[in-house]
Amino acid sequence: MKNFFLGILILIGLVSCDDSRNEYLAGSSWASADARVKLIDTLTLKMSTIMLDSVATSGQSKILVGRTKDQTFGEIKSSSLFEITPSSYTITSKNTAVFDSINLYLPYNDYYYGDTLKTFKLSVFPLEKKLKLNSDGNLYNTSKFNYSSNSIGDISFLPRPSKKNSYLKINIDKSYGQALFNLLKTGNVDSQEYFLNFYKGLALVPSDDNDAFLSFGVGTTLDLEPEDITTVMRMYYHTKNDNGTDDVNYTLDFNLKTGYQYNKIDYDFSNSELKNLTPKTPLSSEYLDNKAYQFSALGIYTKVEVPYINNILNLYPNVTILDANMNIKPAYGTYDKKFYLPESLKYYVADKTNSILSAFTSSDGNEVSITLSTNNEFLDSSQYTFSITSYLKNMIDKTTSTNGHSILLYPTNYRDQQVKRLVIGDSKNKVNKSNIKLYLLGY
Repeated sequence: MKNFFLGILILIGLVSCDDSRNEYLAGSSWASADARVKLIDTLTLKMSTIMLDSVATSGQSKILVGRTKDQTFGEIKSSSLFEITPSSYTITSKNTAVFDSINLYLPYNDYYYGDTLKTFKLSVFPLEKKLKLNSDGNLYNTSKFNYSSNSIGDISFLPRPSKKNSYLKINIDKSYGQALFNLLKTGNVDSQEYFLNFYKGLALVPSDDNDAFLSFGVGTTLDLEPEDITTVMRMYYHTKNDNGTDDVNYTLDFNLKTGYQYNKIDYDFSNSELKNLTPKTPLSSEYLDNKAYQFSALGIYTKVEVPYINNILNLYPNVTILDANMNIKPAYGTYDKKFYLPESLKYYVADKTNSILSAFTSSDGNEVSITLSTNNEFLDSSQYTFSITSYLKNMIDKTTSTNGHSILLYPTNYRDQQVKRLVIGDSKNKVNKSNIKLYLLGY
């Protein structure tokens, strides 16, 4: 049987195509003289843009901050909120200890998106309420907690996310640090619960002037001199000696609690192509100039359905799908050097409610990525090609319960906290038509 199918595939490449039927003779050695291998590349693709109610953004050890604005996706802005925990609730030699300064250190994690050649601005604000997890133990991009209108730290800088051992240092207001120092000097702080009565946490908020996103690691440590740098708010103080000996310097770290750190992602589609998109209102590609959209971290997926796949069963008494590939074409003019194409896509099987049932996996069980292929420097022939053979076989198999299943396309793993975006053409797009190439055996 293996040799038979190999012969079929070789024959496909050798036998000329019948333009009127788009069929290939399979050879007289098959059981039926009318057995044919047929290529179909005109299957209807139904595409739409959907948006999830919310995306879990806590507990992933990634601080995502930034902002972009354009005609396609409107304004997207991500702030990061987190609880801080002192490594000690006491000050060494508190009777003679003197506060010096306090800084917030943020090591880059090598990810960025957008225009990083422009000055980037960040501000730090104290939270006004404790962070409280949802009943499922998560915080979401839509979770809302208030923070003070008065910043305790501001910085303008040129991002260096790709530089080895690179980090950001934000000087925190001395009055804030002094008050924190004085609280610990009292000796009354004996637990995180007590500490949170006074210091709920911090919010790291980007400026509305920014045109990029940056990411910093939580729990990341850089082995540097004269001191290791980790994702931490670090207090510096010293003790004075009356006998003329040198002062002794100390540090006290306030760590970010991974489970209580999340990225709050706001959006405004009002002046964009997605102005009518809401979690309750998906948008069909036919109402978006035959385009469909994806934006990771915000939960915007492209939903792909093949509504008439069962019609191929009417072509012959017996039909077998040999191979099926979907070709996804980025819409021309929707990407550039700043908003570049994702290097790969992820694809998932979803149910009627758009809940992910499973990822597409390889034979060894690993999740499959769809790699971008480009044929020239202008990227006008770019596409993502991936196999949907098993998926379509299940769709026409009447013994399986796949009614209402669809494919969801996303620029990253759905749990990942990175900003990536993509606009694709549907099967009726004037320039970039996505399609399916389906080879089937009929007899």
